[in-house]
Amino acid sequence: MKEIEQKIVEALSQLVSPTAARSLLQRALRGQPSHLLGPRGWAELIEGPLQRELVGILPISGLLPDLSRLVRELRAQDRGPSDPRRAAQPTLEVPDPTEYVDLSSEKERQALVQSLARGEGVLAVVLESIYGQELRLGACGPGVLEMLRAAHGLLERRGGYRVFYTVLGGAQMVLRPLGCGYLALLMQGEANLGQFLFRMRRIEAIRVGAER
Repeated sequence: MKEIEQKIVEALSQLVSPTAARSLLQRALRGQPSHLLGPRGWAELIEGPLQRELVGILPISGLLPDLSRLVRELRAQDRGPSDPRRAAQPTLEVPDPTEYVDLSSEKERQALVQSLARGEGVLAVVLESIYGQELRLGACGPGVLEMLRAAHGLLERRGGYRVFYTVLGGAQMVLRPLGCGYLALLMQGEANLGQFLFRMRRIEAIRVGAER
């Protein structure tokens, strides 16, 4: 069952550090020996204690997409291959495609930012790269841009990062490195954080010329 633990930690690491992810899992286990949990036990742990621990520190609703997928896999294992329900309703997992963007293309940068800005509850989107910047600040002032630059620079100087999340005055902020720059999203407090993280972590920059 170590593989399941690793998958859970990897899923949680989209939101928090790997160390914090392991701590959340241990708190959810509450001293239970993890090797005694079968597929059903793991599924119930993810949907119950682990989700409550996560909701207690982050304003999210519903399971993270990767955890939801893992629960479906565990439920299918628990039913067993001979279960007629499984035969009647096979589960086919299709890998989520990576969304590649050519940051040297102004058209592609604009399309990405516009697409994110249309999301429900989005307040602002900022994409900065060596090729230029694309902004959709909405009602946010220009001070947001300086704050994002400072946060990205500080995180990079501290050794780099995968995703940074915080709450600013009731608004949620997600920041992630992209190419030689960053992509940032500001959302209303009630916006679906998991949905946007799911999208943002699959965006990858095509490495060209100056970025190599």
